Amino acid sequence: MFKIMRAIGLLGVILFLPLGIFALDQDWQEEKSTHFIVFYKNAPKDMLSELIQKAEEGYNSIADDFGFNRFDFWTWDNRARIYLYDNQEEYRKATQSSDWSGAQVRISAKLIQSYVGAPGILQNMLPHELAHIIFMEMVGFNNPSVPLWLHEGVASYQEQEKDIYLIKADLAERINQGDYLDLDALNKFQTKRSSSEKVRLFYAESYSLVKFLIVKFGKESFVDFCRSLRDDRSLTVALRRVYSFEKLDDFEKAWKKYILTK
Repeated sequence: MFKIMRAIGLLGVILFLPLGIFALDQDWQEEKSTHFIVFYKNAPKDMLSELIQKAEEGYNSIADDFGFNRFDFWTWDNRARIYLYDNQEEYRKATQSSDWSGAQVRISAKLIQSYVGAPGILQNMLPHELAHIIFMEMVGFNNPSVPLWLHEGVASYQEQEKDIYLIKADLAERINQGDYLDLDALNKFQTKRSSSEKVRLFYAESYSLVKFLIVKFGKESFVDFCRSLRDDRSLTVALRRVYSFEKLDDFEKAWKKYILTK
């Protein structure tokens, strides 16, 4: 098994269901900050303080990092909510998550769910899920032109411990052996119907594609790309207009060349 499969631990899940679709246990305590309400039961106070601090830092830095302009500021009744379960078992039971899931985000509801002790919750999962929400505020909710790999690639790019995705040589080996997900497969990927190994490969490639666009062409071009997705609502048009990729195949070939170049 390649190193990339061993390196990535628990992952997040993006959901597009409205808040009213599911019910939450009412037995929660609350801790509030300017832009967040954290719901918890028995979480340690020091962890809550650090969680809120990281959440506020993420709110302020993620949009600025990409140049995204937020139109709805998260204050008062519009604050984002974080539900922190006591352990993984409670989290999985309440959210019906897969065993590889460490967090969930319901974008339109601005709601994140995770649990005490989730590996990388402050460094990776929290910025990952916050990026999902802020990204969709930029490109538009329920935008059919935004594939899941782009959602996850943008969110993964915001994780603080990025080296878990930086195993370029392993992706190169997979590409050389034909043991990777091509862009067509990425566009059709469904996490709930895939093995944990395929899910981890999906996340690694998604991160790599976004990193390729940002490193190769710069952040300003990536922001223009996101604006085109918002305005034109077409992935193909956005790639052609900003990066001059006439077809999705051209984009995939350029990415593969980037991965295979030492």
